[in-house]
Amino acid sequence: MAVWPIKQRTIIHFQAPDYWYNRGLSIVKLFPGAQVSDGGPGDLTVNVTETGPGELTIVVRRGTKIWEETADASQDSFSRALFRAISDCNGQPLSPWGILTGVRPGKLAATLLAATGPGPAMTELEQHYLVDRQKAELVLETVANGLPLLAGKGLSIYVSVPFCPSRCHYCSFAAYPRAAWEHLLKQYLATAAGELDQVLKFCRQHQVSVNSIYVGGGTPTVLEGSELEQLLQPAAQADCEFTVEAGRPDTVNRDKLAVLSELGVNRISINCQFPDDATLAAIGRTHTVADFDAALELAQASGIPVINSDFVVGLPGQHLQGFCRALNDLAERGVQNITIHSLAVKRGAQISSQYLDSHQAAAIANSGYKTLREAGYRPYYLYRQTDIAANQENVGFGLPGTYCYYNIASILESEPVIGVGAGAVSKLVGDDGIATLNNPRDPGVYLQRNQQLVERKLAWLSRRFC
Repeated sequence: MAVWPIKQRTIIHFQAPDYWYNRGLSIVKLFPGAQVSDGGPGDLTVNVTETGPGELTIVVRRGTKIWEETADASQDSFSRALFRAISDCNGQPLSPWGILTGVRPGKLAATLLAATGPGPAMTELEQHYLVDRQKAELVLETVANGLPLLAGKGLSIYVSVPFCPSRCHYCSFAAYPRAAWEHLLKQYLATAAGELDQVLKFCRQHQVSVNSIYVGGGTPTVLEGSELEQLLQPAAQADCEFTVEAGRPDTVNRDKLAVLSELGVNRISINCQFPDDATLAAIGRTHTVADFDAALELAQASGIPVINSDFVVGLPGQHLQGFCRALNDLAERGVQNITIHSLAVKRGAQISSQYLDSHQAAAIANSGYKTLREAGYRPYYLYRQTDIAANQENVGFGLPGTYCYYNIASILESEPVIGVGAGAVSKLVGDDGIATLNNPRDPGVYLQRNQQLVERKLAWLSRRFC
């Protein structure tokens, strides 16, 4: 396969008073290939000065050209002015999401829908937040599809299996080669199963509804069938949505699927990322398209009712027609949920830049959405990441009646999510806001601190539900 070029960085010299620097940095970073510096030469400079009481002036220089905006000294006014000035320099909007740089634009959309209804919410997103109409329509539709399914009480549970057969080049998750941790695996499974058991016992004793259990990683199916049974036995036949990621097709076999089905798992994710062998090799995946096809057939024969498959926009070798053709193939094979991710370049990953240019990636994503809509799928959850291809988003599509509760609840932060296992994050949603409790990413450190962390979770649950 050909070698893809590393995208050039644009060095941006950004100067602003501390308060405005911190609030403007996320906007500046939207510039294609941005590498922000606060000193020395740069490809362009962005200067923010306080020019009067309650007034800011923003000046962007690139070579001999200058773009200038003024703003009131308020966060949104400043963000809009900064976005417009740098977008003018760029020759097009920095992002279709305007000044919304956070992970969860759906939370704002849900608030606007509840307060004003669809029409005014659309106007607010476009005019106040500078969101492109297509993206405003997408997030409002997504929220309208997913939000009504939320229970309004109870919690969800996330179980982490932080091991993989190998590490993909773009991965930044807590995911370690299984072989390197084989000596601690038996202890890890017993400890994580014990943590899961204690959380579920609390919920039973205090009549706290468990709305969903999601087992992710890493790659949970890197475990053998007996190991999956040991880890998940406390949740066997749980009366809720029960999802297991089987993201690497080369870890899926009939025995493991039978164990999961016996445990009561009712959703599974089999992921190819993009069905092209050269692409898979280029991103560090150790399976083939044939492996994916075989794993999907096994999953469909296993009796597990709902199957999801993830595709990633922005991988090497992708083109629009091939991407849409692959989506249609999944739809024709009866996959009920298809999630379209846009590649995010993260610290800790082996790659440091995007494979495709932003126009190409955006065109593939938008055509993919259109393809799925035409096949009867609807968007139901959405989130964004920093350094994501073409400043796009990740969108879960599903056939009506097959949406994933856990994904909706966790992205909208509508209820507590209790994390179990190394690297799992507990989102402690309460009346006084949201706190987080992070299990250590390192499995060894997790084993050392587990009991202390479990006690903290149970204490919080007691305060929240008792």
